Amino acid sequence: MPTGFLLLLLAALAAACHALLELPDTSGIDGQLTANLGVDHFFSLWLVFNNDDVKTSGEPFTILAPQNSATKRAENLLQQPELVKQLLLDHVVLGSRIDLTNVTDDASFKTLGGRTVHVRHIKDGKLKANDANIVERKVEVPNGLLVVLDNYLFPEEQVAKKSPTQGKLVDIANFAPSEDAKNQSNTTFVENVMEVLSFLKSGVRVFQHFLSRSNVSKLLEDGEEYTVFVPTDHAFQRWHPIDWGFYPFSVPEFTESIIINHFVKGRLKQDTIKDGQVVTTLGGREIVFKKTPNLSVNGAMVVKGDTPVSRGNIMFIGEVLFVSEAVVSKLHQQHRDKETPPLLAFPWFGAQFLSHAFLALERDKRFTHITRFLNLADLAPHVSGTGYTFFVPTDTAFEELGLDKMPDNYLSTGDGLQILLNHFVKGRLYDKDLKDEIELTTLGNKTIVIKRTKDKVKVNDATIVESEVFVYNLGTMFYIDKVLFTSANSLPPTSTELVMTIKPTTTSDFTTASEIELVPDEIAEEAGSLPDVLFADGTATTDETSPTVKSTTQKATIK
Repeated sequence: MPTGFLLLLLAALAAACHALLELPDTSGIDGQLTANLGVDHFFSLWLVFNNDDVKTSGEPFTILAPQNSATKRAENLLQQPELVKQLLLDHVVLGSRIDLTNVTDDASFKTLGGRTVHVRHIKDGKLKANDANIVERKVEVPNGLLVVLDNYLFPEEQVAKKSPTQGKLVDIANFAPSEDAKNQSNTTFVENVMEVLSFLKSGVRVFQHFLSRSNVSKLLEDGEEYTVFVPTDHAFQRWHPIDWGFYPFSVPEFTESIIINHFVKGRLKQDTIKDGQVVTTLGGREIVFKKTPNLSVNGAMVVKGDTPVSRGNIMFIGEVLFVSEAVVSKLHQQHRDKETPPLLAFPWFGAQFLSHAFLALERDKRFTHITRFLNLADLAPHVSGTGYTFFVPTDTAFEELGLDKMPDNYLSTGDGLQILLNHFVKGRLYDKDLKDEIELTTLGNKTIVIKRTKDKVKVNDATIVESEVFVYNLGTMFYIDKVLFTSANSLPPTSTELVMTIKPTTTSDFTTASEIELVPDEIAEEAGSLPDVLFADGTATTDETSPTVKSTTQKATIK
């Protein structure tokens, strides 16, 4: 089965878009053929048209394709997609198949970009097209011909084109290969992939975002070729919760493993993949290919057409591999600290951690006293926002001091409020942070000393009876068996109305809310709700076959 390039995607879009530009249909061009001819890099540049309103023409065509050796991998060019588009159009003739095999006289013709190409004879019966040598005069492909050149047709006319974004001069005349360009010894496969994905701008931005943070390049071996399966943004969006919930890719180590398992060793080609073929990923997982009714990998539909790059190949897929509802549910149980919360207007809009902690404790019969005291206390100004640790005394702890007999407003102001504030620490602590002899400063400006042994962890004289109770990604609670900094002889009188000023506390070195992995902006953009461009031909689409999954047990934030 012949393979094509991502320009095929433009054909799928043509039915829904007004045609502003006609391009040849290169979907039937075999990727292995372009690789053998050494022009695969030129064809990979066609991705630059992916975000434009274009029409794929059924007319015959001729493409004058420069060899890879003519391409200088210059960042200043790649950052100017309009310049790349013009360069490509200058090498296409639409409407005729120009056969140069038996040319006896000089000839001229216009390209799709409006430029004129002059073909002339030189010594030894060879031909030149402008100043480029013609390496192959006629390579037949479906509905067209390829003419292979050793250089670009109009390098001199690209001199000193100014970058609209950088204001720099770009010298395309230097497209003749340098030694660095020939061996590309300093260019990794991952860099080549990132370069191609940058052309797309949207559609694969989530994978690009995660790949840029990944260490997968460290697993690549010198001299080897690789294939990467790139899920679309809609594939990732399937796992994005609606408004609030658990997003599995907020767990860095999980995300890293998923990215690694989308890479396999070897340059796989769609037309040479066999039905039932099994390949092992760089992470050691197995992927299985099926070719009926369409090519799929582990059940994920593969977009028709290879995208060859230096040192490998890219295939686009409609699902994220090795992610399922069972996997996400298990991951959620292990990482409740990553779950995002709903925004609460009650009981304290400006104190989201305190509000969610209060509602969670209110549902637990072990905490009737702390909740009634919290309900009337003026805590919100002191525990505003997110990123706190709350050491929560059980009912038994209050009963030991006789506080169960005190009115609900007993700890609402003055010294009573001070008691409550001394159970809060700024900063989101995990169990691993509670190291032996560490000192923590409370919001009431008292010092907590942690004592850790093999069997238990003590907070001053109190023992932690339940550890790491996550309040979404807002903070952490630890349940303790005593009220801190309080004894039966030091209880404030019920008539106290002392006004207390809270001293500012220093910031800690512990994990805070601002350090929590956020869902990338790429999948929160409006474009995420648009049809999946890569599956616009209707062969498969994630958001049509699978509803947006809202994380299970979203409100079950307490262990």
